[in-house]
Amino acid sequence: MNVPDALIYPLERFADDYLRHVRIGETTLRESEIVFVGLARNCAKWLTHNLHRLELLAKDCRAWRLHIETNDNEDETDQVLVDFCAAYRQATFTSQRLGRKQFSTEFAGPRTQALAEYRTACQRWVQDNASHADLVCIIDWDAWGGWSHRGLLHGVGRLMQTQDACGMASVSLIESPQLQMGEDKKPTIGTGWVHYDAWALRINSTWDDYTAGQGGWKHQWLPPVGSPPIPVVSAFGGMAVYDTYAYLKGSYDGADCEHVAFHATMTERTRQRMYLDPGMRTVMHWMEPSDASGQHGHD
Repeated sequence: MNVPDALIYPLERFADDYLRHVRIGETTLRESEIVFVGLARNCAKWLTHNLHRLELLAKDCRAWRLHIETNDNEDETDQVLVDFCAAYRQATFTSQRLGRKQFSTEFAGPRTQALAEYRTACQRWVQDNASHADLVCIIDWDAWGGWSHRGLLHGVGRLMQTQDACGMASVSLIESPQLQMGEDKKPTIGTGWVHYDAWALRINSTWDDYTAGQGGWKHQWLPPVGSPPIPVVSAFGGMAVYDTYAYLKGSYDGADCEHVAFHATMTERTRQRMYLDPGMRTVMHWMEPSDASGQHGHD
């Protein structure tokens, strides 16, 4: 994996402000309890890496909890969770045998209905076990490259400093084939990094422009790291951090991307806003040298 520095680290003009919000995030976590929740399925290798990242991040927190929902695993995902939860008493998971397919490329339909169900289970766990926590961080544990540690701290800092914010979402990155201009000024196919989670990203309405074939431009939209948070109707990007009160006010629904319904209900009920933080970065997938197809079936 070779992500360009400009896609992870702030531009010089934003560096001082970025660092200021990182420090606010550090101070906030040292004084707060944060709950990490999310989904994992058939992703033992990446889950292992991301739980190691969580161990490093947890050192910055006054207190933390973890809960993961999983089902129908065919790899070592369950065992990875058993081992981690045995090492940390504040970590739990629920594993079910539901006999469900893993819909990796589908949009609305059985996949989003199932995802809404699983995310609601995470929310209920927080309500029953950690409603007193200060923050909730939702993570998709199958991200290949995980998240930027400083990026999450920046998101926490921005959440604390943005008066009407109830949540900060990430910019997610994926490596894919791209049309480029060669030295001879002729087009050629190369590889590059784009914004992955274009479906959950709704700028100024809940209209599903992506499925309608008009939202693909969002893959090319990579706001500079460290630039100010952008108010949106919805965004996720593999990781988002919320005020716990606001998080518990939202409701998931699988008729569309489950995050869209959640953010619409959360912001309506709290009279606050959801933001995309360009400083929060996740790396979802990259192209292996042998991958000539450019097909990415991330779920």
